[in-house]
Amino acid sequence: MVIADVAVMPLLPAESEEQLYGYVDEVIDYIRKSGLKYEVGAMSTTIEGEYDDVFDLLKKIHKMPFNSGCTRVITVIRIDEKIDGLSIDEKLKNHIGKRTNKE
Repeated sequence: MVIADVAVMPLLPAESEEQLYGYVDEVIDYIRKSGLKYEVGAMSTTIEGEYDDVFDLLKKIHKMPFNSGCTRVITVIRIDEKIDGLSIDEKLKNHIGKRTNKE
């Protein structure tokens, strides 16, 4: 299992911030439909799964804004892999319930 942290940033052309968020919402919906475990964050989405499944999904979601008319897309990806496997829950086990400073 691997964990990928991904941020797809469609750039051009964009008439409004809402349009940009629309492209991102399409990507997140596609991730949801993939069946892989995922978690949406404020600036990126974390995806968990088998190596090939995650990388296939990353290739597809990077191309999605182009298919919607964007002419430039920046995608930032970070991969975490451990020989004996890794999960989102394992990565967050020490931080569950401590993700904000609000009481």
